[in-house]
Amino acid sequence: MRIVESITIERPPDAVWEVVSDLGTHLEWRPALVEFRQVSEGPLAVGSRIREVLTWRGRELVLDDVVTALDPASHFAITGGWKAADFDLDIHLEPAAGGATRVTFDWPLRPKSLLLKAAAPFLRGAMQRATAEEARLLKEFVERRMPRVS
Repeated sequence: MRIVESITIERPPDAVWEVVSDLGTHLEWRPALVEFRQVSEGPLAVGSRIREVLTWRGRELVLDDVVTALDPASHFAITGGWKAADFDLDIHLEPAAGGATRVTFDWPLRPKSLLLKAAAPFLRGAMQRATAEEARLLKEFVERRMPRVS
């Protein structure tokens, strides 16, 4: 199963990148998150490990993620998983008209458990709505936090 959601943020890619690449801001615009922090040493880089704790449908999931892409103002990606599924999350930033940024969330989910494989078609709508909500909240957060430069 793959979820793809795009939104245009009325700020340049550098401003959006400042938020997306700052793990501390993710709790502000990803409402299911309880924790999202780097657990490996050193600056954030490809290969860095992230602990992600989220609440989904009343259950707490603990995920061990690895940064797979960190291309400034362009692409942030992690891969991770838990007992029932593995996933990738790619956040692509592209310049858009008027100094805006087109942000695309692309995340394939690979169910491992028979239960999740069977439930995946029914969960798709909820997952798409949750991703759209994250995109909308990212837009609001960036546009509120970063003044528009004329």
